[in-house]
Amino acid sequence: MSAAPDETEKGSFFTARNILAIVIAVVALVFVFSNVGMATLNIFGARLTMPGWVWFFLLLVVGFVVGSLFPWFRTGKKKR
Repeated sequence: MSAAPDETEKGSFFTARNILAIVIAVVALVFVFSNVGMATLNIFGARLTMPGWVWFFLLLVVGFVVGSLFPWFRTGKKKR
């Protein structure tokens, strides 16, 4: 038994959004792994030295936290 054509298209993994997400993830990984050297951050008189990829990962985590705390640009139902 084969699935109807509309069912396969509906459940397809390769949508434009998923392909864009995969491309962005690959570019981000290439960028992160090309910056494996030590990087120093001087902030408020403190000097913090870590590998560059750790700084990028921390910025990613901060971005997720801020994005979830302040969902200004989320699409969805508006309250009335």
